[in-house]
Amino acid sequence: MHSRNPATDLITSSLNVASGDELSGMLQGLLFTIVILLGLSWAGACPAAAQTESVLHSFNGNDGAYPFSRLTIDSQGNLYGTSGGTLPPTFGTIFELSRSNPIGNLLVLLRRTPTGICDFCVDNLLRDAQGNLYVSDAIGGPFGNGAVYKLTPAGLMPIVLYSFTGDADGKYPNNGLISDEQGNLYGTTGMGGAFGQGVVFKITPAGVETVLCSFTGGADGGEPWGRLLPDSQGNLYGATYVGGDLELSFGVLFKLSPSGVETVLHSFTGGSDGGHPNGDLIADTDGNLYGTTPAIPRSTHGTVFKLTQQGALSEVHTFLGPDGFSPRSGVIMDAVGNLYGTTYSGGSSNDGVVYKINANGTETVLHSFSGNDGSLPVGGLVFDTAGNLYGTTAYGGTSNNGVVFKLTP
Repeated sequence: MHSRNPATDLITSSLNVASGDELSGMLQGLLFTIVILLGLSWAGACPAAAQTESVLHSFNGNDGAYPFSRLTIDSQGNLYGTSGGTLPPTFGTIFELSRSNPIGNLLVLLRRTPTGICDFCVDNLLRDAQGNLYVSDAIGGPFGNGAVYKLTPAGLMPIVLYSFTGDADGKYPNNGLISDEQGNLYGTTGMGGAFGQGVVFKITPAGVETVLCSFTGGADGGEPWGRLLPDSQGNLYGATYVGGDLELSFGVLFKLSPSGVETVLHSFTGGSDGGHPNGDLIADTDGNLYGTTPAIPRSTHGTVFKLTQQGALSEVHTFLGPDGFSPRSGVIMDAVGNLYGTTYSGGSSNDGVVYKINANGTETVLHSFSGNDGSLPVGGLVFDTAGNLYGTTAYGGTSNNGVVFKLTP
């Protein structure tokens, strides 16, 4: 069931899944060149490397609050993202942080009065080569079951491409989008579908939706989580938060063929392999998949895992607490195979960390958050062409509404 050429089959743009302009061609089959609190007693923290963290923007509520998602970066190094907000005076926003602007000068592209449930809080933006932004809002649309929007560079109001009814077409699209060279969008919903356990969908540029797969919540998985990963044959790879083994239901990794046939690649047990995979998947040039699992009661403080083309899953790193606790966003990879990610908590102040794992599995804490510089990162990281890392934290900063940060080598 696997692809015939694993060395090039899984698109290595997944090494930086939020890399701006390149996202519009993720299904072309070309290899791009630029390469998601507990008070525990911990001991033996890993040493931190010599990195410099700077806060690029601290949210004040009016310009957004609680940025949970991964940033998108364009070819000029401009950053785009979303923030949540729950109740006034905080707002949900889509924002741009331009390289040409002074530090902290954030441009709000769209502001929305929150409804009491976080707006835009789990959505990664997709940007095409024309500068259009696409976002899936889990509770948007006239039915309140979610919608997919397009925001043009000249537009002040988003265009609704599709509104979910909450029935067979899906409900709560709470993950990011990908696109193919024809401009079709692909994504998942956390609920809805024929069995109420979520769907994989396709939306044409004209706004026509097709359900490619409807999960049952059984052995095939349920409640998909994280952005889909395409390969050059048109297969889609992803993860579900639940399902798999009927007695355990710790989620699965799956492959979906262009004709909609699903293959379960791994069913999590909640043991040493972790459970409830909760971030974007990436692939290396050999076609191996990498992702993360969070802290769960019966298992570890979270893991980074690797799944080979032959279906063997291994733990690249198991977190202990001082080196991070509960990764929620997946990882990205540099040109030499080092992995980078964030953990929600853990570290020296229990506010989360940015970490690096080298090719032999050794983990290094690059930065440990302490509150003013950010706290509790949920979204993942992106690179610029100079190797700097950018991300967000859900809380912390001057108003405790979250920050955008930069980490330099």
